Amino acid sequence: MLASPVALGQDLAALPQQKPFTVTGSVDVRTIFYQARGISARRQPFSYVLSGSPTLNIYGLAVPLSFTLSEQDRQFRQPFNQFGLSPTYKWVTLHGGYRNLTYSPFTLAGHTVLGAGLELTPGKFRFGFITGRLSRATTVDPVSGALTPFSFSRRGVAGHIGVGSEKSFLDLSFVRARDDSSSVSRATRQEASKTSAVNTAVLPAENVVLGLSGKLSFAKNWLVEADGGLSVYTRNQGSRLKVEDALPTAVSNSLGRLITLNGSTETYSAWQAAAGYQKNGNGLKVRYRRVAPGYQSMGAYYFQDDVENLTLVPSFVLLKQHLRFNGSLGVQQDNLRRQKQLTSRRFIASATATVDFTERLGVDLGYSNFSTDQQPGAVQVSDTFRLAQTQQSVSVAPRYTYAGETWGHTVLLSLDRATLRDQGPGGLGRLGDFTSLNAFLTYQLTWVPRRFTVGATYNFTRLELAQGNDGNRGLQLTADQSFGPKGDFRVGLRGSWLRGLRVGQESKLLGGGLRISYRAGKHHTFRTDVAFTGNYPDSETPQLRRYSESRGEVGYTFSL
Repeated sequence: MLASPVALGQDLAALPQQKPFTVTGSVDVRTIFYQARGISARRQPFSYVLSGSPTLNIYGLAVPLSFTLSEQDRQFRQPFNQFGLSPTYKWVTLHGGYRNLTYSPFTLAGHTVLGAGLELTPGKFRFGFITGRLSRATTVDPVSGALTPFSFSRRGVAGHIGVGSEKSFLDLSFVRARDDSSSVSRATRQEASKTSAVNTAVLPAENVVLGLSGKLSFAKNWLVEADGGLSVYTRNQGSRLKVEDALPTAVSNSLGRLITLNGSTETYSAWQAAAGYQKNGNGLKVRYRRVAPGYQSMGAYYFQDDVENLTLVPSFVLLKQHLRFNGSLGVQQDNLRRQKQLTSRRFIASATATVDFTERLGVDLGYSNFSTDQQPGAVQVSDTFRLAQTQQSVSVAPRYTYAGETWGHTVLLSLDRATLRDQGPGGLGRLGDFTSLNAFLTYQLTWVPRRFTVGATYNFTRLELAQGNDGNRGLQLTADQSFGPKGDFRVGLRGSWLRGLRVGQESKLLGGGLRISYRAGKHHTFRTDVAFTGNYPDSETPQLRRYSESRGEVGYTFSL
């Protein structure tokens, strides 16, 4: 669990009026019991979780904390115990422990760092940096338990400097990170190399990324914004191949002080830009994004690389806010360097609309279309193996809501249909064609003076495949009652009966649960929850087995 968001500090002049020390937040403990019959257990029979998000306030200095502890951290495969804090005073923020920060979309973008950092935001100027460990060394695969793939400990530093406000600004950011080749023993690396292919060997890498982000708002409602990144990535620190003489000596010498340059060093770029108009919910924006093949930043977990897209994004509000529309229309393609055998081109279209006929009655509409067509690239390929697909989805959700002093009613109907069709010659991919239909009708009744709520939902799901049809249909019921002058004691019941279809065979799916909670004063909440799920096929087969699962939870929350 990552650290909680930063809380703002208060002015030094107000210190005499502040309490010297206060604590807010909550601490929660849960014990979970589990049992399965007829199938392999999906979790441990007993587990516990202790979590909390307290915030210390010392004369207006806010120090938010967060933590999660469980019995699973005794094993390697679940290193979730993390702590962090970000005390803030005026325009100064300190970071310590596990922190998750974003400086730009192409440099430090949501990566968790275990370390220390500083943020300064005096007026329109801003400056920040953080240094520490991006990931720790692992010597076993957490899934298979084998020695491959392992990973090195990775450390780095990131920073940004900028000027401006939310409407118009210019930011420069960077990331410099490298793997510690000594963090995994030589014996482990040698053992892993025996079972690894040459092209999948784990090698210590280095990375330097520079990013530039900016936004300009003008004429009140017009804007232009852009982000760019340039990544220099060395895939093997120990490579003996010499880097080609492609850079001027001055540039090579300067860059060589930041990163090891050798034959495994490559440079990648990524950028995106948008321009548009926005006023009172009406607007039009044009977006362009290009990420070169292989683009990486050690300050981000994942990039969809080798992609280029151009998108038109309209939005408007009509009929005195009763009609709201948002859409997206664009084209996308890969194979930017023309090195693949085929180039995939996609047509992308989506739209959502909300119509409020009255204060109580309305409908939500949605549509999306994704068409893919592959064209010959560097190598001519037979049409038999080309991919051409169209995926469409349509959703309609009318709703009715009434909230009175005594009674409340909510009716919601949702219909969602999606299809995938192979448009290519030969039809080899038509085994993957499918049509799915999801529908549910929900009614909820609330008796306001008695704090009583009851609801019923009818579900229908059907998935049509070339191999056969799957789906289920049935009824789910819920009831919730609060007791006491303030509703401190609460009881909830739920039950379901479904008729399922799997691999052409039918079965009954039964479920039920009970949840009880009690709030004792301002600080203490006790709760318990038990649930049961069972699958009972009409005719049991190896693919469709009879089984049941039971789960119980006892929890306590202390609110500060």
